[in-house]
Parts: sequence; structure tokens; C-alpha cells
Amino acid sequence: MSRAATDRTSDARVASGSHGSSRRARSRLRGLVRDLDGVLLLAIAAGGALRFWRLGAQSLWYDEWLTTRAVAGTLRDLLHHVGSREGIAPTYFLGMWGWVRVFGDGETALRAVSALIGTATVPVAYAIARELGQRRAGARVAASLVAVSPMLVWYSQEARPYSLVAFIGALSFLAFARVQNRGRRRDFVSWALICACTIAIHYFAVFIVAAEAIGLLLSRPRERRQVLLSCLPGAVVLAALVPMAVAQYGHAANRQWISGFGLDYRLREAGRSSLVGPNPLSGRLWIAAAIVVLISVLLLITRADRNERSAAVVAAAVGGVAVLLPLGAVLVGVDVVLSRYLVASLVPLVVAVSIGLTVCGTRWVGGGAAAILFAVSLAAVVGVARDPQLQKPDWREVVRVFDTGGPNRTLLLSTSGTIASPLLYYASDVRVLAGDQRVRVDEIDVLSVKPTAKPCNLLVGRACAMIFLGAPLPASIAGDFRLETRYRLPQFTLDRYRAVRTQHLTKAQLVAPQNLPDSLALLTMTSAP
Repeated sequence: MSRAATDRTSDARVASGSHGSSRRARSRLRGLVRDLDGVLLLAIAAGGALRFWRLGAQSLWYDEWLTTRAVAGTLRDLLHHVGSREGIAPTYFLGMWGWVRVFGDGETALRAVSALIGTATVPVAYAIARELGQRRAGARVAASLVAVSPMLVWYSQEARPYSLVAFIGALSFLAFARVQNRGRRRDFVSWALICACTIAIHYFAVFIVAAEAIGLLLSRPRERRQVLLSCLPGAVVLAALVPMAVAQYGHAANRQWISGFGLDYRLREAGRSSLVGPNPLSGRLWIAAAIVVLISVLLLITRADRNERSAAVVAAAVGGVAVLLPLGAVLVGVDVVLSRYLVASLVPLVVAVSIGLTVCGTRWVGGGAAAILFAVSLAAVVGVARDPQLQKPDWREVVRVFDTGGPNRTLLLSTSGTIASPLLYYASDVRVLAGDQRVRVDEIDVLSVKPTAKPCNLLVGRACAMIFLGAPLPASIAGDFRLETRYRLPQFTLDRYRAVRTQHLTKAQLVAPQNLPDSLALLTMTSAP
């Protein structure tokens, strides 16, 4: 055969191989498109829409302001801040440090990370249900309930790590389910690495990792050595974080505010938040959601087959143990339990409920109950977005009204001065009045919170939590000022007092002695000493 003929034959083989590869690629693409679940895509779109809807509308609350302080300086400053002012691991803040240098530190930019991660949690819930051997119906309900979960949406609109904690906890459980079902070497490696990342995000995430490890040791006793080896990366990460955790726990302010609320109150708040979010429209809305959960349990007991019951038990057991283990820590004196610290267990629990609601042969009962839970959740999310009384304090609006005043003005918060620190994020050309500093004051704006009939969660930064804010001017100076204007804001009332004659005052003269430690007085920079 001539060289030319050989070349033509070779070219033909290459072309044939190329066409074959192209056909296989097209076939795989068609298969991928065919396998895509339209309901899942709708759930992802809905979850993203709810999380990005009015993302920057609410002002930053105190914990979010702490995030801005953490990422404002150098990496060394960040680690110092986390060690002295926070009670969580530094990993999230390290990521945010790089993020804000690309996208800025506005409210929307700060919260976009949580919103993106919260949206990504929706398909993970779907994948968990499928990995547990459930039909598409169960996976669809799981994804849909995660998409509209009031608790997950709330933390997806917050510049804190809890949306990430929920996502990485769900991802960890998905990897655990794959180990349990398949047990391949790469499944163990994947679970080990994800568990290490999970622990690095938040100390409390160690509890869901521990629950998964216990589950694998019980379900795969012949591979106990492999399970224990897979726990090593997480153990190394945990050991590396112990010095910082001990230092943080040593700062009383980082933990005493938590134990200041009774454990029974915090547990009730955690239960209600998991059902209808931290800020429900009604104090009894959680009952409707709890009834749906009860229906799911009853269907699992009475109507589920072995596969459905087993899958739900696994998801509920891991999620439940991850909640119970921190309560064990309380028994030895370490009490820092908060609902948001437990959020890593939420997606497995939602999946367990979803399996119960989609048990074979219970389409009308289970489907109807799922629809009710979906509607209740959606109503709670929309209610928070539309009602200022259910939102974070609107410091932006307070500063807007304060800026309408004249020179030498003071914004006075008789209490709640610490959690009002985000005012410094919004107010320009102001300084904090401290110590015995005496300044000229021509105008005093006194802020008080408006009472609300809505249920008030004291643990998530709501404006209604500042119940003692709004003491009148001390009697010693009240006669030297007259009430000029009263501004009624959605969450606050701002009373503007004008000096009858020129006054030079210290902070101690503006606030009653018992309120002085937790008060805040902001001065315009034009104030003259």
C-alpha cells in the first residue's frame, strides 16, 4: 500500500474515531438532559429567588457588623478579632476577607455568599433523598421544602456562616450516605475530606460528623478501621482549632450572653425556628408545621415499606444525634447551645420528613400535608420580607433621620448600645462620646423601640429585642431641652430635643447611671468642645 493510501486510511480512522467520540458525547448530553428533573430546577430557581429577593433591604445587625470588622483589616487583625470577639472558627471570615476585596462590603455583597450557598443547598437535599434510595417524589419534596425553609432563607440573607454550616452539613450527610450505600475507597476519601471542611467551618459541626461516624461504625462493622482512618483529617482540623476555641471560651462575653437565656427558652426557640423560621408571622404558626411533621412520622410507622422506613430512620437518627450531643455538653458545664449552631442537622431532618410525606400509596394525605408545610413556609418567608416588625433593626433609616438634624447633635441610645454598633457602619462624620469628654450639645435625638404584638425572638438580632431602649432624658438636664419633633419610624420612635440654651455635657449627664455601661452616644463631627 502506498504512503498516500496509508495516510488516507489513517485519516479515515481518526475521522471515524472523532465522529464516534462526538456521538458518544452527544448521547451522554442527551442522557443528562433527559435525567434532569424539571421540578428540581424550579425548586432551585425558587430557592435562589427567595434568597436574593430584597437581599440588601435590611440593615446589618450586630453580628453582621462584627463580620465587617473582622474583614476590614489585615489577616493578622482578622485572627485577633475572631479570637477575642467571636465564638466560632475563623474559616468563614478568611473566605470573606478575600470576597470583600473583590466585591466590596455593602450589605448585598456581604450577604451574597450566604445566598449563593443557600441556593446550592437545594440540589444537595434532592441528591440526599435519591442516594437514600427514594423515588423522585421524595427528592422533589425535600428540595422544595429546603428551598422555602424559613430558617434556611433567613440565614441565607445574613453575612454570617450559618448558611454555609447548613450546606456543608448537608454535603457531609450526602457523602456519609454514599459510604453507607457503596463503601468504595473514593467514597471514604470524599467523606473524610468533607468532614474536615465541615469541622473547619463551625465547632458545632463536629456533632453531625460524630453522628455520621457512629452510624458508619454501627452499619459497617467490618470496615471499622477504614471509618476510623477517615475520621483522622477531621480530628486534625479539630485539634488545630482547639487553642482558638479555648481562648474564645475564656472571654466571658462570648458565652455569658447565651447562658443568660434559659436553656428551655433556647430549645423552644430552636424547635420553632426549624419549623417556621426565627421570625414567624404568628406565635402559633409552628403548630401547623408540627402537625405535618407528626403526619410524616405516622405515615412512616403505618404505611412505609422497609426501604422508606430505613432511609428516614437514618436521616432522622443522624440529624437527631447531632442535636442531642450538644445537650450532653451542657451536662458537663459547656452551655453555648443556640438554634443557629445546630443548623447543620436541619437538611437531614427535612429529608426524613419528606420521605414520610411521600410514602407509596399516601399521595393525598402525604401530598396534602407537604403542600400545607410548603405554603406555611412560603408565607413565613414572604411575611418577613414585607413586615419591618419581623426584620433586623433598620439602622439605615435611623441614621437618615438623624442626618436631618442641625450641627452639634447627639444620637442617644440609653441602653442596647453594644448591639446598636452597626450605626457606625451607616453614620458618616460621627464619633462616639466616651469617658468624661465634655462636648457642646445643641440637639439630642433619643431613640426608643416601638412595641409590637408580633412574636419576638430575642436571639436573632430583631429590633423588638431592645425592649428597654428609650429612657427619657435625665431630670438633671430635662429642663434645658424641649421636645421639638417626634419621628415615628417602622421600628423605632426618634424624639428630637432642642437645647433652650447652649449646653456642654458629658455622657454621664446624658444617661442614667444604671444605664451608662450599655449606652451609646454618637456625635456629629461638627460638635465643638
